[in-house]
Amino acid sequence: MDHKIWTIYGNFSLKLPLDWVEYDDGEENTFAFFNTKYWTGNLRITPFVWPTADDGEPGKATTFIQDELMENEGAVRLKIGDFDCAHYKKDIEQDGDELIIYYWAAGKGNDLFMCSLTIDKEQEQDHQHRDTQQLVQDTIASIKKLI
Repeated sequence: MDHKIWTIYGNFSLKLPLDWVEYDDGEENTFAFFNTKYWTGNLRITPFVWPTADDGEPGKATTFIQDELMENEGAVRLKIGDFDCAHYKKDIEQDGDELIIYYWAAGKGNDLFMCSLTIDKEQEQDHQHRDTQQLVQDTIASIKKLI
């Protein structure tokens, strides 16, 4: 699959499929994307970067991920690329629509990316949906620090 490189604040890059475009979801500091050929959900990525401390404490991302694992029912620990990750899903109802939001809290050191994929509940069993989840994980794995 062909990809395009996307930069986040000039500090990070990631690879997105060519069919995906950015849209404004109204959330500050959040980058939002969707597939223009076939809607497979909305991907949102919110980066958090904390200053590095030399006090021997684990990075802020590690602490955040640990909290996500403890606080969210069904959360599992994953390794995606260079990142530790907490992954879970939540069923919600919004404006009369039944939705599922998949979350990935992925990070290393003091760099964290809170990623989510929102889909219609009826799409959960669609084979295209499983491909999209893998695409999201591949996108997360592609995130690289530029500076």
